[in-house]
Amino acid sequence: MGYRQFWRQVMNLALPVAVQSALVAALGMADVLMVSHLGNEAVAAVGLSAKLNFVLILVMAAIGTGCSIMVAQYFGAGRRDKVRQTLACALLLGTLVMLPFTLWLLGWSAPLIRLGSSDPNVVELGTLYLTLIGLTLFTTQGIIVYESAMRSIGRADWPLKYAAVAILLNIALNYWLINGGLGLPALGVTGAAIATVLARLFQFGWILWEQQQRPELRLEGATWRALRGTRLPGNFIALTWPLVANFTLWSAGSLGYHLIAGRLGTVPLAVMSLLAPIEGMYHAFFFGLVSACGIMIGQRLGRDQFAEARWLAHRFLWIAPLGSLLLGLMLLAVSPPLLGWMNMPDADTAYQTQLAMVVMCLGFWVKVFNMTAIQGILRSGGDSRFCLGMDMVAMWIIGLPLTWLAAFFWELPFVWVYAMVLSEEVVKALGVYWRIRKGYWLANLTEPEEPVPGCPALK
Repeated sequence: MGYRQFWRQVMNLALPVAVQSALVAALGMADVLMVSHLGNEAVAAVGLSAKLNFVLILVMAAIGTGCSIMVAQYFGAGRRDKVRQTLACALLLGTLVMLPFTLWLLGWSAPLIRLGSSDPNVVELGTLYLTLIGLTLFTTQGIIVYESAMRSIGRADWPLKYAAVAILLNIALNYWLINGGLGLPALGVTGAAIATVLARLFQFGWILWEQQQRPELRLEGATWRALRGTRLPGNFIALTWPLVANFTLWSAGSLGYHLIAGRLGTVPLAVMSLLAPIEGMYHAFFFGLVSACGIMIGQRLGRDQFAEARWLAHRFLWIAPLGSLLLGLMLLAVSPPLLGWMNMPDADTAYQTQLAMVVMCLGFWVKVFNMTAIQGILRSGGDSRFCLGMDMVAMWIIGLPLTWLAAFFWELPFVWVYAMVLSEEVVKALGVYWRIRKGYWLANLTEPEEPVPGCPALK
């Protein structure tokens, strides 16, 4: 593959995903900004609830990642029936996984909020917000799975269209419901949650209706019936369970960092809440690149083009972190006016947020390197178990203990506690680079299936 062809394919896949990710991050920033005038408690409640919801989003993303891996390889191999069956399998598994979480949030949101804050106002506001967000789990899971499948068949522009309209609707509803008007009272934090519920319902309904009109991802009765005569569900679960375990434990650890900040006080928790959407916007530009990496490599692995897959991996491994460092320096240069525009609740919050942004901008290129290595390369070849082990060692044995020690034993300033989070990324980077060099991820996951006894072989 020549460099011109490489960059053309990267841009076709990465740009729509990056724009969509940036819009999602902007929505998260809008939620925080639109309640910032209500005080630190409202900012902390929305931020903490969003972080708890983020744990479940990552569980959904694990199933979406499994769908993306298999769809990319089957699509690369030209097996369109398996593409649709994989989508159906992912939707079914996602529904089953989200059912207990939905019941949990609808009945027991308050104890979750209390894990991160002892402030009664934060607990009250966060409980209402998180309970309502529980109503979106099924629709959000469906959206993530469909988006993963659409990108893996090379149609990254479709999810962008759906997301852009839904996000604009969400922001408009946010403004209306948070502040009131047109006969409705100001609902504050609760209004932001209701806006999210309505926007997600609209987005998922639109996706279902439109994709059923297209042959690529149309799910018919024959698609669901075919799952009973194939080993695909078993193969999908075998690929996906390490991803679900990985994403769940990683997201729980990520929540642990947020809980440590919450126990340090409302100001550190507000800083983490204010930085979360900025960090999301920062990574959005590279999530598209990582997604393109995974799709391009996955399609070549499905065609047994291992030399080209390795060439692509090496290109992405230096392009992504270098671009991240350059963007971090630019973001750091404009951080003073950016933070001034964010309407900080008080001077201490603004000062602590500025210090934490320095750490984020100068150090997060390591995170982007790990995103590229794990999500874009290793998982494309089904090397999910190693990724699970590497994440767990780096986070639970290195990152979280050091952060806890910095916060409560050494009693360091918050900026150093925040910086200690990067310790896990350094350890992880060394491990994943070694694994990529070994080449265990160069695997075709679309090997012909053995027929199930008593069932005709599927083509």
